[in-house]
Amino acid sequence: MARTASTILQSLISKLAPGFALGYRDGVLDVLLAAAAARIETIEADAEAMMREVDPRTAYRFLADFERVLGPDPCGRDLNARTIEDRQRLAHQRWTGTGGQSIPYMISLAAKLGVTITVDEFWPSRTGGLRCGQRLRPEGTQFLWRINIPGLMAVVKFRTGASVTKHRLGTFKISDIECELQRVKPAHTVLVFNYAQEA
Repeated sequence: MARTASTILQSLISKLAPGFALGYRDGVLDVLLAAAAARIETIEADAEAMMREVDPRTAYRFLADFERVLGPDPCGRDLNARTIEDRQRLAHQRWTGTGGQSIPYMISLAAKLGVTITVDEFWPSRTGGLRCGQRLRPEGTQFLWRINIPGLMAVVKFRTGASVTKHRLGTFKISDIECELQRVKPAHTVLVFNYAQEA
């Protein structure tokens, strides 16, 4: 936490050499030190604000620089009008993405984008392992992953008192998680997306 100018001034005064000439307060020397303390306060506040800019999740002034260094988004999400929070989330996901072609990696990737998913795997039916009522699954089903994304489509409704003129009566906000997961999935797998509330 940045110090105040008065705290900095007291610190500067305490560092003065002892003696008769420097012992008087509220004189010319204190006015000079107060001017220096004000500048030091500004520098410390700027340095503290800079600490928030090194992380894409909290960057505001340097968010455009993160996006410039990352380059165009492979899924084209940077072409849409986005809020600052969405841009920060996307920049953080791309900045910290290390890669990985496992189900836990895909779940963590979706979490960084603010979407909670589960992944179901399927296995081909085998004689001796089936029970009555189980579905028969053909060979190759082991390469099918079902991505369950409950609540992917959020309905935004027009509300009296909250909405204003020119707002739509209702819109759907659809996540763009599909492109990102298709881009990082293992090459031998096929992803199927389930938007129902229950998997």
